[in-house]
Amino acid sequence: MTRLGLLCAAGLLMLVVSCHPDDNDPKGQAGDLGDPVRREFALGRLQSIFATRLSDAKGDRSAAPIKEFNDQTWEALVKGYLDHPEDTQNGLRILSLMNEMRDPRTLPALIKALDWTAEVSEDHAVTAALTMTEVDIPTEQRGDVVAAICKAVTRVDGARGADNRMRKSFIEVLGKLKDKRATDTLVKIALKRDASQNFLFNILAAQQLVGIADPAATAPMIKALYWFDMNNPAMRMDDVATSALVAIGKPALEPLLATLRGQNAEANDTVKLYIEAIKQKDKDAAAKINDRDEISRESTFTLGKLGFREALDPLIEESKSDSEARRNNAALALVSIVRAPEDTARIVAELKRVYASVKKESRPQLLVAMRHLYASELMPFFMETTKAKEDELPPIRLYAFQGYAMLANKKEMAELKPIFDKDELFSEQLKDHAPLFALAAECDDNVTCWTGKLKDNDKLVLRKAASMLARYGRGDDKAIHALVQLFGHRDLEVRNEALGAADVIAVKGSKEAIDKIDELETVEGGRSIWNNFKREALPTRSRLKMRM
Repeated sequence: MTRLGLLCAAGLLMLVVSCHPDDNDPKGQAGDLGDPVRREFALGRLQSIFATRLSDAKGDRSAAPIKEFNDQTWEALVKGYLDHPEDTQNGLRILSLMNEMRDPRTLPALIKALDWTAEVSEDHAVTAALTMTEVDIPTEQRGDVVAAICKAVTRVDGARGADNRMRKSFIEVLGKLKDKRATDTLVKIALKRDASQNFLFNILAAQQLVGIADPAATAPMIKALYWFDMNNPAMRMDDVATSALVAIGKPALEPLLATLRGQNAEANDTVKLYIEAIKQKDKDAAAKINDRDEISRESTFTLGKLGFREALDPLIEESKSDSEARRNNAALALVSIVRAPEDTARIVAELKRVYASVKKESRPQLLVAMRHLYASELMPFFMETTKAKEDELPPIRLYAFQGYAMLANKKEMAELKPIFDKDELFSEQLKDHAPLFALAAECDDNVTCWTGKLKDNDKLVLRKAASMLARYGRGDDKAIHALVQLFGHRDLEVRNEALGAADVIAVKGSKEAIDKIDELETVEGGRSIWNNFKREALPTRSRLKMRM
């Protein structure tokens, strides 16, 4: 080749090379996504550029370099995904990058990815759904997203790993959006009975309805109070259904009262089916279940968690039932009713009457409930029960002592001291309560003093302080703030005491308490302590919201 030919070839090579964008140019690399030869390399460079920028920004996706990257690439990424459905491998990589970008402008591609094909693009759909849980979806686009998700989850009818991954991600997106247009689909999943769907997905769907709080879900969620896994009848969704009904609020009241009266045919039929399912596995166990008692148990519990004063008379009527189980359950629910001052005497009288009418084995549970009424009117009853000799079931006296000690002020604790000193039952089995006498002498009925004690390291001190604030601190914002800090305590009893006290004293609701419960649900979801705490935390969150 002549020198001129070599120069021309070199110039041509330089021209070709110069056509390719710089490796660190996101806009240029995005421009290569339409080239099937360059697409894979371009995606690799885009992922690397984004990862570097995100690391340099210390994870701050609002940083200017991240915003610049999104501005320069989102349109080409969407086009690359929509125009090349045949390239499933690189399509998934595009979606993975969109997941990192969390840019709502990529929604057209994310919505398209939800139109999954079996054995081909399930991972596309899952990635798109996971991204939607992170993206701040504009209000005007939520309808399209909800419709696409509902269509996608309705198509899932298998039990493969891919099917379950899709179910989970789709259901969680619907919950995150908190859009009432998802109610019908979530209800169908929650009440679905099919061999292809694990009952855990029924529960997961009902959990999403808690956040949506749609009155249209009232009847299905009352049915869900009694719903169960046909293969394992012990697996229920009653706690989640209660939380959903409490979130719905006042519209759930009358239907629940009708259910309590036995006037809900669906609930009645479901309970009969439940008893029959139990019978197939254990005839003796089934024989001990009374359908009317079962209806009462769930409806009274939920009415108590709702807390509306309108349920007071029906619950008092239920507490007079011939059935001991119904009397006991109604009494427990009465404790949670948001009462007017003139209601306290009536509730105390009913609690004491039911206490006297039930078997001794049921009394410790009632004593614990009575303590959480935080009523001065019950202090003489606790003292009387503490003094009464009880050889058959000593725990009764122990629970009465604890109920009194956790609520007693300086004078009341002084009256308890001789009993503690002389009775070995208390001085030996409740010796850890000894510091409470000095504590009560120090703080008495002083809200500021008890609020300060919420920083103590002793779990019993924390529980005592929370109980005293519930008795004396109604409406005190500083006390509410201090109690909220204990919602994340490592000890479940401390959490529950703080939660119960905050519920009582936050008469106008509490955004801080609501936000803390939201945070714990996100951070601790699936962990044992949250699974136990949520039984009280979710209904409490709903009640706090209703007061705001």
